[in-house]
Formats: sequence, structure tokens, C-alpha cells
Amino acid sequence: MRKWVKRVVLTFLGVYLIFAAGLYLFQESLLFLPSHLDREYEYWFSNAAEEINLENEGVTLNALHFKVKNSKGVILYFHGNAGDLSRWGEIIQPLLKFNRDIVIMDYRGYGKNGGEFSEVAMNTDAQAFYDYTKEEFEEGEIILYGRSLGSTFATYIASNNNPSKLILETPFYSIKSVAKRRFPFLPIDWLLKYHFETYKMVPKVDCPTLILLSENDAVVGFESGLKLSEEFTRATTISIKNAGHNNQAQYDLYWKSIEEFLAN
Repeated sequence: MRKWVKRVVLTFLGVYLIFAAGLYLFQESLLFLPSHLDREYEYWFSNAAEEINLENEGVTLNALHFKVKNSKGVILYFHGNAGDLSRWGEIIQPLLKFNRDIVIMDYRGYGKNGGEFSEVAMNTDAQAFYDYTKEEFEEGEIILYGRSLGSTFATYIASNNNPSKLILETPFYSIKSVAKRRFPFLPIDWLLKYHFETYKMVPKVDCPTLILLSENDAVVGFESGLKLSEEFTRATTISIKNAGHNNQAQYDLYWKSIEEFLAN
């Protein structure tokens, strides 16, 4: 009987250690889900876009600039963790109805971009594109928009600059909070190489903020976004009933909330 118990314990421990090691070694594959494009790839959308390439820390970073007539300003959009600009350039098309230019960048390692994933470098990449928007627009005309993973970059830029407004769609408190929700049985504090602690940036954010949460968010979790929203002093938080992580745009409340936020 003792030998049987010992085998079970050792088997369980072995599986546990393999699982923990897998999370540590392959966490980039869980956090970053890029698709890749040839440098010669030509984008096509119903609304034409100017392709931009900026150099930052030795990496050429690709982005798109959608322009509208008589623009009221610009939305600098930071997308989620999956895909590339060929997909996200299509997703953001409906936002053009708010009569603002849109600049949307791909992260290093995504789309046409090379470079290694790095939390620090990705923040400086985001700043490089904020600086680009300032060449054509006053800061009072710049709106930051972050979706999912992009919410941490948008918050970082808002905390270090003076944009007009900040919009966060399905944001998270920190990667630790997301990981602990998914893997509550693992020592997440020891295993994480990436932290993306969005909440630590909030105290320095001084612009009006709109936070769009999905009550059925199975990816980052509704609670993580709600906890983040409580750190803000100038935020309007909207909870969209029945919405999941990737389908807020299917709900009228999503569009109504953005329209009212931009109008005020």
C-alpha cells in the first residue's frame, strides 16, 4: 500500500513539475500569438492607409495610418496579442466613423516586424509611435486606445504623456492576475518573466478614461479589469452584459459608450 501511495505522489509531483517548467519555458507562446507577413506584403482595406516604418532600438516597426477628411484628431490604437496588421487594420475600420485618423502599430515580432519580445522595448516602441502622432497632432487631439494586451501599452503611454483621452477595452490588472486565474495551482510569482503591471501605471494617468469590460470575459477575466478600473480616479467604467473577450463591437452599448465619451 505504501509503495502504491509513493508512486502516486511521485507521479503527481512529476506532472506538476513538468507543467510548471512548461509554463516557464513557453510562456511567450501563451502571451504572444503573432502571425507574420513578408516585407513586400501589400495591405488592402476598404479605407486606404499609409504604411509607416519607424526605427526603434535597431528594429524596424511597421504601422498603418488611416486618414479621414477634416479630422478631429487621431486615435493611436494598440491591438491585442494575436494576429498582425492585416487582421487588425480590418477590425478597427468601424472606428473611422468617429471622424478621427487612426494610427495602429504592430508589435516587435508581429507582422513585418523583427525583434525579440521585451516588456521594456515594447513600451519604448509604443512611445515611438506616440511621438509620431505628435508630429501631426497636438496632444490634446490624441486619443489612446488599448485592447487586451494593448491596454497595458496604452496605459503606459498615458502615464508618461498628456493625451486627450484613454480608452481601454477588456484590460487587465496585471499578467500575474490573469495567470493566477488560469493556473491557480502553480507558483506564478516565481515563474513569470513578463509582468505587464498595468495597475502600477495608473496613478500617473491624468486624462479622462473609458474602461470597457465584458462580463463573460474568459480570457483575462472580468474581475481583473474591474480591479484595474478601481485604481483610476477619472474613469468611466462600462460593463457589457453577455459580451466575451473578443465581441464587444457586437453590442450597441459599446458603440454608444465610445460615442458619448468622445463627444464630451
